[in-house]
Amino acid sequence: CSFYETAAFLKLDTTTLRHLEILEPLHRDASKQSTLYGALNRTVTPMGARCLRDWLSQPLANVEGIRRRQSAVRSFMENTEALANFRTRIAEVRDLERIIGRLSLGSGNARDLLALRMGLEQIPALKEAAVAIASSSSEFREIVGGAESGLALLTELEQRLTPLPSLIELIARAITDEPPLAVKEGGLIRDGFDRALDELKNAQRDGKDWIAKLQQQEIERTGITSLKVRFTSVFGYFIEVTKSNLDKVPPHYVRKQTIANGERFFTPELKEMEGKILGSEERSVKLEYELFLKVREEALADLKAIQRTASALAQLDVLASFAETACLFDYCRPHVADEGVLSIQDGRHPVIEQALIEERFVPNDTQLDPTAQQIALITGPNMAGKSTYIRQVAVIALLAHTGSFVPAKEARIDLVDRIFTRIGASDDLSRGQSTFMVEMSETANILNNATARSLVILDEIGRGTSTFDGLSLAWSIVEHLHNQVGAKTLFATHYHELTELSGRLPRLKNFNVAVREWNDQIVFLRKIVEGGTDKSYGIQVARLAGVPKSVVERAKVILSNLEESELTPEGNVRGSRHRPERDKLKTLAPAPQLDLFG
Repeated sequence: CSFYETAAFLKLDTTTLRHLEILEPLHRDASKQSTLYGALNRTVTPMGARCLRDWLSQPLANVEGIRRRQSAVRSFMENTEALANFRTRIAEVRDLERIIGRLSLGSGNARDLLALRMGLEQIPALKEAAVAIASSSSEFREIVGGAESGLALLTELEQRLTPLPSLIELIARAITDEPPLAVKEGGLIRDGFDRALDELKNAQRDGKDWIAKLQQQEIERTGITSLKVRFTSVFGYFIEVTKSNLDKVPPHYVRKQTIANGERFFTPELKEMEGKILGSEERSVKLEYELFLKVREEALADLKAIQRTASALAQLDVLASFAETACLFDYCRPHVADEGVLSIQDGRHPVIEQALIEERFVPNDTQLDPTAQQIALITGPNMAGKSTYIRQVAVIALLAHTGSFVPAKEARIDLVDRIFTRIGASDDLSRGQSTFMVEMSETANILNNATARSLVILDEIGRGTSTFDGLSLAWSIVEHLHNQVGAKTLFATHYHELTELSGRLPRLKNFNVAVREWNDQIVFLRKIVEGGTDKSYGIQVARLAGVPKSVVERAKVILSNLEESELTPEGNVRGSRHRPERDKLKTLAPAPQLDLFG
């Protein structure tokens, strides 16, 4: 028996799951492979796939549980040949959870019993493989805090696998190799399983042999070569004669039915044999159903053992899947502690890395801690990779809490209590909320619920309103996270004026996405470097997007008239108190008009 405790799991709200695309893609037309679940799912059973979804939406929040899973993954990785053999074996196991659920509810059929038998037959080999992997691993006993924590997770799960040979033998003796879907129409039980059923089946077979002999005898006796002895569920057995041969029908034939092509008849002896055949068939079908129910009850007597086995198989499938992914993409085992440090060397986004074909993913470092570098303020142009970088850090932190290895060269991911995200622009028209209202609602949720143990990911806060409103809100939010909340924060923004905050907030450090300019063009290097930037490169990005050249050139002229309006480190506007940017725009030369006659 186990109990669900919310404190044992990292809290993830629906907003975070959606923004980070953990289980479902943000866009409906996107592939499932564009999610973290799609990138990690190398499970080979339906049970494992469901377990993986649970682990990703409910990561662990305790060091020992995470390390136990890591040790199991490491054990699989140390023996790749055994890993491949184990995954091949477990792929033969059907969905035991769903099977036993259907049987428990009374909706299961003989095919479910057959699938249950086939799954249980793999258990001895899986136990043997798990024991071999665990015993050969360098982490057969997991060490936590200098003392043994008991059985390693891999060994513990192996011991939960229950072979149940007597149930396998019962189902093998009772259920045919290809039973029908229906359970009340016969054909479920093997010959030799029940003596009474065998007698009834023999009676049916003998009766049908008699029917076949009767047809041949009547053909010879009457000379009607087209004579047939047939059967329908409505009229039973009858002798069918075509119209052209009705004059040859013997007088003892009793007319039963007229049809388009002839007549149907019966004889007293055929009627008597029909009763015997149909009676034995009816009793046979009823007895088969009763025997099926008995076998099902025998299976349900082992319900707890089967459920325990299914749960262990699902977890083993996920752990082996984690090991397979880690081997394929060179993931590292993150160090996990509880001191508030988040340090990643050469981190990569697992989904985007797998999606890239023609180019290599550019890795980046991250360093956050509650005492020296609590907030990383990231500036840089659109398309440079800010959003990818901050999401990547959140995804790596989440992955570490599931017990998986992570896409990095080296990582230390200390426990967090929650991961909060505010990414992207979207409205909620059904609730009457604009894009900016949704943005502020999600931000309010973060500011009201985040703690010093949380990880906060904020992208482009304040862009849904006017420039100075948005900038003021972003400035104030950063100050609040630094001074009041204390959460580790990655804050991506286009407001390069916010870089002034590094001189006011001791635990905030500026970073930017490296860009190279050449002949009025920009090249995105995708590398996060220390320091702020004073350029947004929005006009260059517009040009790359295909905005007409005349619009781009006009935007440059307007920009040059606005760049003097900046914030001071104190948060005040340089120059006039009366909206200096408007004064500049009043004197801006008008845009050139199209000359219709030139």
